[in-house]
Amino acid sequence: MFRTSLKGDHGIVIEESLGILRRRFARDAEIEGYRKDGPVAVARFELGEDDESNQREARILRQREVSDVIERLLGLLGRASTGGTATR
Repeated sequence: MFRTSLKGDHGIVIEESLGILRRRFARDAEIEGYRKDGPVAVARFELGEDDESNQREARILRQREVSDVIERLLGLLGRASTGGTATR
């Protein structure tokens, strides 16, 4: 059904939406996905912005989880990042 939808009237919108997810959540050659604005925003929304050590660690863990979920989704849809592995 997904492949059919890509060929349908909304294919361009779907591709653009997947591109936004990739740019904002998935790793590329320059930066790891968990450091991008998508996972950061999710973690801040869910866990708050306290600057205590345990809170920072919890946010980073959540950022990694969120990025991983989106990367797996893109991979399953055949739209995985092609930017390579970031070294930062």
